[in-house]
Amino acid sequence: MIKVELKTKSGNIVSGTISGHAEFAESNDIVCASVSAVSFAILNGIENVLNIPFGYETRDGYLYFTMPDDLDPLKADKVSDMLETLYLYLIELENQYKENIKVTKTEV
Repeated sequence: MIKVELKTKSGNIVSGTISGHAEFAESNDIVCASVSAVSFAILNGIENVLNIPFGYETRDGYLYFTMPDDLDPLKADKVSDMLETLYLYLIELENQYKENIKVTKTEV
């Protein structure tokens, strides 16, 4: 199962961990592929479209990201919108594939 753990401050996502494998299928796992695709699309959008350096770490079955503390309010709002988009997509996947992905969002 893929576990998505998002941390928020004042309702805005500030960090997240995505770990595990969906095990939906032995090959062509559409759940894993969907999670990977949307995660990297969002992170690439933050770094390469918004031009905001964004810290993240990856390895097989693992992604960790954190929002920089020193963003000006306008950039922070843009990053928040992108991360909320990630969250909404992952929630839709969870609704469709409850046995394969679990999403949590916790205020810190």
